[in-house]
Amino acid sequence: MKSHLLIRFLTVLPLAAASGCDSGALMEPAEITTQSAQATLGFIFDSTAIATPPTGGIPTTLLPRTAFDAAALQGSLVGTTEPFTQTETVGARADLESQSWTLERDPSEGQVLVLNKVPSGPETPQEPAVLQRTALARLQRWGIPTAELGLVRQVKSFSQGEDDGALEAPSLHRHKTFVMRAINGIRVEGHRAVVSHGPDGSFQRALISWPALARTGHLLRTRLTTAQIEERARTALQAEGETTGPVRLSWKYVPSQLSTGEWALTLKVSARMPAITGTTSTEEPRVVDVDVSAVP
Repeated sequence: MKSHLLIRFLTVLPLAAASGCDSGALMEPAEITTQSAQATLGFIFDSTAIATPPTGGIPTTLLPRTAFDAAALQGSLVGTTEPFTQTETVGARADLESQSWTLERDPSEGQVLVLNKVPSGPETPQEPAVLQRTALARLQRWGIPTAELGLVRQVKSFSQGEDDGALEAPSLHRHKTFVMRAINGIRVEGHRAVVSHGPDGSFQRALISWPALARTGHLLRTRLTTAQIEERARTALQAEGETTGPVRLSWKYVPSQLSTGEWALTLKVSARMPAITGTTSTEEPRVVDVDVSAVP
């Protein structure tokens, strides 16, 4: 019996904890208070990434809401002149199909899925930097401006077959370009585009979450000092049951939808603790949002 497993991220092209134990012995209240006070000092903060507070505003040029119109998606994102037929509508989401393409769009959420019905051809030599530039050009032709582009990563995914318990050699499945949304260099949580090319370099898929931003209503800055943010991070981590360990602080914008259907951004700080690998399990990195009393 033959099955396949997908493996990702084999190629990338990028644009101190204290411990203790519970002896079970009874403790005096004064001793408990002292140990609790010491625990609050147990976090080691790396605040390098928030040393410079945000000062920029919303860029003049933004992805327009009209980018989610069917004509713009078909002509600028997919890049085809094939006629599309709407096959299904659920709320704001619509499914469309042409001879070679499947397109799903949800303008209210700023989400798009493009699928090529024509399979990729055999693997041919591809230059990762060229594929990355091609993917970015497609997104910018659709309407994403340079001012909204953040981190870009070019990766490969591989599939591996299994036949009667024997693993076959991995084969290239996709070239993927991950593009993160950022405003003034600060990432926007949850917003990104993934453009996939086949082993032959053909455009095969795009999965996009990039809703249109409002012109007003954003909270992009904070008046808090680094020390005040660290104190708030300490409180937020303790509320989540953490007591000690290294913590990396970084800025991020959290989106929320307005009554107009557009989206506004609120500045927060991400407090990230590293993954913990034990003998039998691995605990994922702990990430806690920190409120910084953001202002316009």
